[in-house]
Amino acid sequence: MNTVIFLALVGLAVVFLSMALFVPVTQPRLNHSALLKRRVKALAEENREQGQASIYRTKKLDALSPLMRRIETLPLFERVAFSLELAGSRLYAWQLVLLVGLVTLALVLVCWLVLHNLLLTLVALVLPTLAARFKLRHNYLQRLALYEQQLPEALDIMKRGLQAGYSFADTIKLISEQMPNPMGREFALVFADINYRKDVRKAMTGLLERVPSISNMALVSAVQVQRETGGNLVENIDKLATIIRDRFKFNRQLRTLSAEGRMSGWVLVLTPFVLFALIFATTPSYITELVSTPEGNRLLIFGGIGMMVGTWWISKIIKIEV
Repeated sequence: MNTVIFLALVGLAVVFLSMALFVPVTQPRLNHSALLKRRVKALAEENREQGQASIYRTKKLDALSPLMRRIETLPLFERVAFSLELAGSRLYAWQLVLLVGLVTLALVLVCWLVLHNLLLTLVALVLPTLAARFKLRHNYLQRLALYEQQLPEALDIMKRGLQAGYSFADTIKLISEQMPNPMGREFALVFADINYRKDVRKAMTGLLERVPSISNMALVSAVQVQRETGGNLVENIDKLATIIRDRFKFNRQLRTLSAEGRMSGWVLVLTPFVLFALIFATTPSYITELVSTPEGNRLLIFGGIGMMVGTWWISKIIKIEV
């Protein structure tokens, strides 16, 4: 019983570190930037005040029945739906909430009625929600990292299109047709917004709200400044593409130099599991003392909690922002 508690706690710790290590070590600067956070928040409030919803969200709601549409537009479900949209998931918010609820109920029933353990029941209450949140966050960061990698090529397409005499809306459509997801999908939404609302500014601010990165904010700002005050948009886009490529080159060098730290993190996290297996294979009586005595049980619980804290701390140390 206590072995199960220990494995559940250290398993959660490994999940925390895995989420940190599988995300690129130099992930794009998102809303960690105070300036970007304030900018995206202001744009989101502006869009809400004007009743602007994304084209993708509107189409999904139109496919639902009136009752399900009302449920889907509740404030809680709206936040979940926005997280799903950022992560590139096609699920509805009510589907994710129902799935997490059913998994939580099943785990709680097993832990309480079968294992009769209060602590494990409490862990089961929050574990599915945390797992779903981390999965969405992981997909979100992966998708934005891929978007950032595709952005220089998209800027080159935009530059060539503008030089060839295409309108700005036509260059957006060109990118949506020639680039793979997520870049193609995001610019397809921008093109749909421009056609639907006839407003480039709102379409570009919607793009920044969905993809809140520093590079994307620079692109949106360049487009908005050019449309309001004039200027050479082609030259600005060319300089922006060069800067983004240089940053990725530096990121790759930094990832190489930080590989030792990430490997050390894996070694520190996996060492207790290896030692546990070796002790169990060589002297099983030691393990019996851990799982069958009150002192051993406390050691397992405190050890699991300590691993969770240590894993979180290691993930903060090895994560480098550029």
